[in-house]
Amino acid sequence: MTGTWALIRLVLRRDRVLLPVWIVISAVLPTSIASATADLYADQAARDAFAAASAGNPAQLAMRGHIYDASVGGLTAWTLGSSLAMIGGLVSILLVIRHTRVEEETGRRELLTSGVVGRHAPLAAALAVVLAANLLLGVLSVPALVATGLPTGSSVLFGLSTAGGGWVFAAVAAVTAQLTSSSGTARGIAIAVGGLFFALRSLADAGGIGWLAWVSPFGWVRLTKPYAGDQWWVLGLIVVFVAALAAAAFALSTRRDLAGGLVSTRPGPATGTLSGAFGLAGQLHRGTLAGFAIGFGLLGALLGVAARGLDAQLDTPQFRELAATVGGADAHISDVFFTFVMYVLSQLVTGAALVSALRARTEEAAGRAELLLSTPVGRMRWALSHLVYAMAGPVLLLAVLGAMAGLAYDGDVARVTVATLAYLPAVWIVVGIATLLFGVLPRSAVAVSWTVLGLFLVVDLLAEFKLATGVVLNLSPFVHVPALLLGDASSPVPPLLGLTALAAALAAAGLAGLRRRDLVPSG
Repeated sequence: MTGTWALIRLVLRRDRVLLPVWIVISAVLPTSIASATADLYADQAARDAFAAASAGNPAQLAMRGHIYDASVGGLTAWTLGSSLAMIGGLVSILLVIRHTRVEEETGRRELLTSGVVGRHAPLAAALAVVLAANLLLGVLSVPALVATGLPTGSSVLFGLSTAGGGWVFAAVAAVTAQLTSSSGTARGIAIAVGGLFFALRSLADAGGIGWLAWVSPFGWVRLTKPYAGDQWWVLGLIVVFVAALAAAAFALSTRRDLAGGLVSTRPGPATGTLSGAFGLAGQLHRGTLAGFAIGFGLLGALLGVAARGLDAQLDTPQFRELAATVGGADAHISDVFFTFVMYVLSQLVTGAALVSALRARTEEAAGRAELLLSTPVGRMRWALSHLVYAMAGPVLLLAVLGAMAGLAYDGDVARVTVATLAYLPAVWIVVGIATLLFGVLPRSAVAVSWTVLGLFLVVDLLAEFKLATGVVLNLSPFVHVPALLLGDASSPVPPLLGLTALAAALAAAGLAGLRRRDLVPSG
């Protein structure tokens, strides 16, 4: 552990902008939601009516689960429990991978360990900073919640459960960073694990399979039940799980070579077989895309099975009224469920697409791009080889997700797949932003790209409580995607074409910037 404190200071210096922004936004959100809840539902009767309506909404059950108590605090915890765990988990994954696997991939870890730095110090420093940041944002949310009139003990439990969600995924990322030599693959595996945990929690609440909530960290965060009984002991599950994964990460790190992964990369053929820059890009991207495709395919099948019986299971006047309000007189409850869940999963697909979009930056930071560009390969051909996979990858992932969901749901593969592919232009917008940042701000491209995706998630969350409207709401490309399963009356072509054109313009601007700048080997 020698040198851990010095590396902690280095991590804090490198993330001196990202960490405060994330902590402040996450700490302020609970108070904003609590105030909005008190304003929107002025009395207990209004809150009880809202809770009853949510209990009859399969999409809400899938997204956030059951409301344990229809108080202002209970509704705040219900609104933000899974959402803050998802946002905090995503940021935690990115930070841990950034300060562990990326450092090895770029060769900086080797330089550090040539000095007086212990083998476990980098991993310990990354975990210490990320765990402390999650704890800080949880603690900072407490005074403001108490100031709104909520109980102190429940507010503390809510803050700690929020921190616990980030802790879990920091520990997951610590393990995946030991498994593979690629930072992109490590991120992808960690994000896929997060998607699986979310799916298990959704099935537990929407499908009535309560025990599944106990095998998902998203379920644990909600089962602490702040403002609804305060089950403090559930925090023990989170602590034990995090401690076990952290111990496993340190143990695995001793079993691999520096800059290598526990799962070693297979050696290539003795004679080169790659057909230029595009062949090399295909070799780099295909493993990650194949893993994501399998994961999203299984996830789609699970959701299809879960939604298969919802129309009959929830055939009540209240449910039928909800479906008619959201999607028209002919809308099905299961279609409403699918629309909300696919909205969330499209953002997970965007995370997978970002892994591919930022691979070129990884190659540049590691110095491999400079070697490649010393051959007859030009900059544009090299950049396009990665951009093609970043644009084509989400087509595959959304198609597999929709096809498997449609096959398991009602056999109408085409209908569900087309509705899922409607999110493609919104995904491309984020890829375009990443390409623009890669072209003009290469050192900040990775951190800012993931931050932008996180801000889109925050905007979507605020919109549900009408805290983001007008221009702010329209900043998220996902809100412009038509709900095809619900028979959106407006034509889907104009918004989808507009999003696609904007994505193309962002990517073109990024490529133009790449042509005019110097290579930046280290980030």
